[in-house]
Amino acid sequence: MIGVNGFVPNTRIATLSTPSTIRMNKLTSNNPKSLFTSKNFSEIEELQPGPFDITNGVALTVWVSLITWAFVFAPGSLGADADSALVQKLISQPIPRPEDVNEIYFAIWNCFTIVPAVLAALTAPSGKGQRLPASPFLWGSAFFGYFALGPYFATRTIRTDPIQKEDLGWASKNIFENRVFGIVLSAIAISIPFSSDLFVSGFDFQNAVADLSNLFLSSRFVAVSMIDIILMSILSSILVAEDCNRRGWEDKSLILLVGTLLFPVIGPSLYLAIRPSSK
Repeated sequence: MIGVNGFVPNTRIATLSTPSTIRMNKLTSNNPKSLFTSKNFSEIEELQPGPFDITNGVALTVWVSLITWAFVFAPGSLGADADSALVQKLISQPIPRPEDVNEIYFAIWNCFTIVPAVLAALTAPSGKGQRLPASPFLWGSAFFGYFALGPYFATRTIRTDPIQKEDLGWASKNIFENRVFGIVLSAIAISIPFSSDLFVSGFDFQNAVADLSNLFLSSRFVAVSMIDIILMSILSSILVAEDCNRRGWEDKSLILLVGTLLFPVIGPSLYLAIRPSSK
């Protein structure tokens, strides 16, 4: 049966230690011919959050800084008519690219269809025993980016134990662990530069960069969304390295961290397609 929270792995129930259970454990461990063995009757503790560490402080600082900058110091005006018109245009015409929308920014905008899905696939396997449920924040990131993710990662405990398939939630086990999921994301990521007209004949890259710079300095929506996707891309690279360590790729974690930082969006997507399966 699918649980209420499809992202969070199934929680193992801890057995209560009483004098009778302790005596039973001793009896079964001293009697190898007993029907019940100590292994079968051993206590299973529920995974608990670890203490707060520097990573929680960094995540919280980044989140608070993003909110402060977005609402107080970011260029442009909050709720500007031009920003509202741009958002409406991007939503109403996802493809092909509207002629008056900057090619590079259109590619950045389309990355918001990939990065939240990548973050969900990398975050969900460690959702058990956290202070907060992962699902609301992962779903929220599809609409609000790191604004939604900040509180979760500010309280999240990093897991280092190997990922066990039987401990995964429904979404992880049936969607995120499937290589097809990573292949589909990779295909979409590869298509973004083409659908954004970055490779069309006559594309003026220098002019597009200059126009994007002007947009960043005049549009609060453009400026905030660009910083937001950068933060989420950095986070996805960090999570790729963490996921490597839990899947037996400790020797590859550093190179994949650097590689996915150098090739954001497409790099983490390809990792999901090739990473080792959970045991």
